[in-house]
Parts: sequence; C-alpha cells; structure tokens
Amino acid sequence: MKKQILALTLSVAAFAAKAQTIDTVTLGAGYTNQIWYSLPNDEQGAQPKNNWDLGFRTSGSMGSSILVNGTGSGTIWLYPKADKAGWKTVDTTGVSTWSKLYNAETEWNGALGRYVDASNPYDLGWGVYDIGTHIVSGDSLYIVKTQTGNYKKLLINKLSGGTYTFTYANLDGTDSSISSLNKSVFSSKNFGYFSLDTKTAIDREPPTADWDLVFGQYTTADYAATGIAGYTVTGILVNDTLKVALAKVDPATRAGYVAYSTHPFSGNINGIGYNWKSYSSSTSSYVLNDSSVYFVRRNNGDIWKLILTGFSSATGSIMFSKELLYTATAINEISKSNTTLALSPNPVRNGQSISVVYSFENAVKSAHLNIFDMMGRVVISRSLDANIGLHAYTFSTEKLIAGTYIVSLSTDAEQTEQKVLIQ
Repeated sequence: MKKQILALTLSVAAFAAKAQTIDTVTLGAGYTNQIWYSLPNDEQGAQPKNNWDLGFRTSGSMGSSILVNGTGSGTIWLYPKADKAGWKTVDTTGVSTWSKLYNAETEWNGALGRYVDASNPYDLGWGVYDIGTHIVSGDSLYIVKTQTGNYKKLLINKLSGGTYTFTYANLDGTDSSISSLNKSVFSSKNFGYFSLDTKTAIDREPPTADWDLVFGQYTTADYAATGIAGYTVTGILVNDTLKVALAKVDPATRAGYVAYSTHPFSGNINGIGYNWKSYSSSTSSYVLNDSSVYFVRRNNGDIWKLILTGFSSATGSIMFSKELLYTATAINEISKSNTTLALSPNPVRNGQSISVVYSFENAVKSAHLNIFDMMGRVVISRSLDANIGLHAYTFSTEKLIAGTYIVSLSTDAEQTEQKVLIQ
C-alpha cells in the first residue's frame, strides 16, 4: 500500500492540518477478499469473501438480524411449502422459481430478520419475539446454497440469552447438526459469522470502533444496469455509525471542492456503493464517474472527503484520494446542538396523541422524523418543517403497541433522539 502526500494546508476553522492522500485497496483477482478500512488508520483487516454463509447480528441486546453471503454460490430461499413442521419432508422441486432472499442494501439488516409482517413488530421473519421471555423462537424453514455449492435445509431454532441456536442438514436429512453462536464472543463486532460447510464460527470483522469502510462484493436486489435481481457488485459499504453525503460537481473543480455543509448526510450503508463506476461494452473496461465527491462523517464528528480515482477489475484494486476536512474538537463546538427536542406527554397512554416539539437555532437544509421500536423497526417516518424557530408535529399512538420507542429527529447536520414510553 503506497501513499503520496499531495497537499498540506492549514484548516483555520478546524485548527487542523488537511492532507490529501492517495491510497489503494486491493481485493485480489476475482475480488477474492473483503477488506475493512479506517479513514485515519488505513486497512484494519482482510478476510476471504467466501469463507462464511451466515452472519449473526451481535451488537446491541436486541440485534437479531442474520446476513446471508449472496456472493459466489451463496443463495437462500424461504421454503414455500411448509413452516418448520416440514423439516423431514423437504421437497425442492421448482426451487429455481422460488423467490430468493437478499440482505438490505441501505442498512446492516440481513436477509433473515427483516420484519415480514408490518403489522406485527414481534415477527422477525425467521421467528417471533416473546415480550415476556425475551426469546425469539424460530418458525420458518429455509433452503441454503452454501459457498461450496452444497444445498442445506436450515432452521434458526431460537435466540435466547444472547445465544443463537440453529439446526442444519443436507436436504435428505443426513449430516444433521445443531450449532450455536454466542453474541458475547463477538460483542465488539457488528456480526459473528458461520460456515455451514465447515460447521465453525468465524471471527472475521475488526472491532466496530476500528473501521469505517468495507471494500468488497455484495449483492444488490435490483441492479439498474442489467435489471437482474440479486446481481453481485463490487463496491464500498460504510459502518452503520457513519453518514455519507454525495456531491455532483464539475470534474474540473472536484479536487478543490469542500462544501460538505451544503449536502445532506445519509445513514445508508451504500452511500458510496458501487455506481461510482460503470462498465463500457465498447472498451470492455470500467469507466469512473468523474463528478462524484463523497463526504464521510465519522462517529466522532470528523468529516473526510473521498474521491474514487481508479479501478482495476484484473487485480480488484480500488484507488482513491482521502482528505480530512473537519476535526471534531471543542473549539469547533461539535457538541453544541442546533436542535432542541421535547415530547409531550411522555409517558403516553396507548391511543393518545403525542406532540414532538422541536426547534432549530440555525437554518438546516432538511429535517426528518423517524420513530423506531426497540427491535430497530421504523414505525413512523415523516419529513418535518426545517425553518428556524419552534415547531410541533403531532402523531397518534393508536396503531402502536405498548412499549418503549425511540424518537429520532435528523437534519443534514446532526441527529437528536429521545425515548418515549407508550403505556
């Protein structure tokens, strides 16, 4: 990994030096690896992209989502002919016509655990959460094609006491195994991984606090360039503690463009994604988008500028420049909030309305309200008045079940949250 310092200037606003650095991440021929990267500290780890089949969410006490490795041979289907009761009589006739399941593209939410029933926040897809016992009990049967091309039937038995338990076997029932994965073993990571072929848990990720970007391949459910569902792309996803803003500028001014405050930041993990390049059939090569500038806000408030400058499909190399634009320090008043937020009444009786009272001291470009249940599911999402001053938005709790919710007000500059209890 070779670097070259291109420029060094003094940032008066941030009282920090800005260095534009060129770096390269190489995935290998055939995009063999997945590489985790820190903007200030460079590469933090690499793993073969095909050494896992399932990734179990381990961060957070309520995390229950399960990733599926959709690259290579990896595929998963919800068995359409029966629930878990059909374990002994699995029939894969017509499997090519079944709908495949894919991981979410905008958040670290797996193909399993994506709330299939919008009216029931306790239905996680692979199982149902019991509010009394805090156990998720599996009720669904899946067919998995592993990274080596083997077909397995899979049942996620339960998530209890921070431990996932799951059963898997060949389609004819042979080589049946019950395995478990304990969240606490991977508590500093987003996910703990598992290979169904080797029957082993795999520690793949660096600690969540140590990386910002992950370079590699992932599956997109709708690749616009081909119209193919489940197309494998090569790109960059971001840690779910980061936010990304995209600016489209004149290529001639891109190198010096630093106006990040004029662009809204998004928490979507594919904020950089794969479409900073496109394939040219006339030249049989990839062409880079020369107008895109990405601004990445790290979880400590620092803001980096990222420009993709090169791509080699032969070596799986991604070239880019990075530049620290803003350092979050006390002198920059990063902790000073522009937003005030109050909820009334709180607690509130089920069926009553609740007012979200908020104000902005300074102008913001956009304001958005999201209300999450404790399983991380968005139950209400609204755009709000973004003008300076005091505002109120009222919503009914009639369709919400009793419990604790997170009210999140996001602007292009910050995010403010409060809990509300519906009794």
